[in-house]
Amino acid sequence: MREFRNDLRMPVLAVGAAFNFHAGQLAQAPPTMQRWGLEWFYRLLREPRRLWRRYLLLNPYYATLVALQWLGLKKFDPTATQPPTTEVLYG
Repeated sequence: MREFRNDLRMPVLAVGAAFNFHAGQLAQAPPTMQRWGLEWFYRLLREPRRLWRRYLLLNPYYATLVALQWLGLKKFDPTATQPPTTEVLYG
């Protein structure tokens, strides 16, 4: 894994699979699935080995943290956090 440089500050812009869709490298979900907000499920079915951790583990974890913060049960102090020392990739 690569080491992060703590002095390097770069904004992050998450575009998901947008570039792959526009380049024609990845098929989009059928319009019905898109309307129902199930494009993530279509992508999971197409690439389960690559995406299962992201959709089945990380998303519920993130939603839980957001809910705990919203309910006031957990507080996060952004000034007290440590920057990551290694890069972790989940698909």
